[in-house]
Amino acid sequence: MYKNMSVAFLELALSKGSREEFTRGYQTRTQDLRFEKSSPKEIDPTTRIVVIGMGAITPLGLNVYETWRNMINGKTGIKKHQYEEYPRIKASVAATVEGFNPQEILKGIYPEKEVKNNLHRSAQFALAATHEALIQAKLLIPNEENIQKAWKINGQKIDPDDISIIYGTGIGGGSQIGEVQMSLDAKGRAITSDILKALPERSAKAISMAYGIYGGAHSLNDACATGNKALSSAFQELACGDAKIVITGATEATCVPVGTAMFDVIRSLDPEPNPKIASRPLDQSAEGFVMGEGAATLVLTTLDYAKKIGAPILAELLSYKNTSDASNNVFPNGVGSEKAMRGALERAKIKGLGRTIYINGHLTATEGDKIEINALNQALGDIKKNVVGISATKSSTGHLLGAAGALEAIICIQTLRTGSVPPTLKLENPINEALDFNCVKKETQELNPETAMSNSFGFGGGNSVVIFQKT
Repeated sequence: MYKNMSVAFLELALSKGSREEFTRGYQTRTQDLRFEKSSPKEIDPTTRIVVIGMGAITPLGLNVYETWRNMINGKTGIKKHQYEEYPRIKASVAATVEGFNPQEILKGIYPEKEVKNNLHRSAQFALAATHEALIQAKLLIPNEENIQKAWKINGQKIDPDDISIIYGTGIGGGSQIGEVQMSLDAKGRAITSDILKALPERSAKAISMAYGIYGGAHSLNDACATGNKALSSAFQELACGDAKIVITGATEATCVPVGTAMFDVIRSLDPEPNPKIASRPLDQSAEGFVMGEGAATLVLTTLDYAKKIGAPILAELLSYKNTSDASNNVFPNGVGSEKAMRGALERAKIKGLGRTIYINGHLTATEGDKIEINALNQALGDIKKNVVGISATKSSTGHLLGAAGALEAIICIQTLRTGSVPPTLKLENPINEALDFNCVKKETQELNPETAMSNSFGFGGGNSVVIFQKT
């Protein structure tokens, strides 16, 4: 049909003049087009990037305050979570989000019908975490009737064209594919909303739609390194001047049979049925990680712009480094992670300024823990003495996959703001590789670090390290 329509339109155009006239007119029109070449903007190395807002939905709480309070008090978000209809899945615990009512929490933020029918759980998490972050950044007024017109801070209007979104996920709505299969098996067809729930970019686009943001809504994926990759991309966008404010972070909601089964079959998950002792990173008895879910959002801007608009400054994103192992799909070689840590530390000038540092490791209670600590030793060199403590907070939150880095960035910032280093729960006998470090066991320690480094390493060999500084 459309082919015939195109032929008809072409014949109509040619009927108004000769073929030669048509061709000559086309050439004239194309010659009149002028495309200005613009070189890409360069990163200004003097630009300082700061965090002005944070929000979180986690297995430990429905906001940053609850999450942090429960973490430093030694609580765990890991619970019994067995799939009785799938007895071959050995994992029987998960770090799930409890008490999350999307219709109630997102009321007034996103159309209720859309929340129920067209948003995957991961996108619902992302919206809720983002709303908290925007309120802390004073970019939104709580209970504002028309939130799309609420872009103002201290009386100054913020142009939504100057705000960008870079939001990631490891799997995101991919778990919806399992629901599609169930629909096919039961009804012989999919449901119309499945496509909207399954697309991994839905979180970024939902944030854009909810708040009327026109500066761009980008989705990012790099397995378990996604959260830190989103932060580093936000850093670049701000340093290039492409945006004045960037809403960034990551989300995940894969504590479902199809998501759990994929990791269970490759023996990545802890088979321990007792949630009180499951997920034991850094410990010699570690057997695997525990699936987690949730979202974490950070609002970033430049230091100069934060001061101009009077935004709260929570911490500075001091440096980052992204690398690849270029080797195995699931087993890290340590080369890429060592390069990422070394690069981030060098950019942060930890050695030259002699600042103390806290390290929140990727540390998933797998063989990767030993590789990470060995790589860390190589990366630190003679600044190893600056490390005041290491902790593995996946022992309390589970592994949020793509959202892990974003959540652990918030944990690092809270550590800098309070001086409290959260514990590694269930740590009894540290692996030999970690014996030279102060591995913070079981209880929070008041160590008051000046900087904090967060590691995220993912399947496929993606590595991303970010370092924050106290402000």
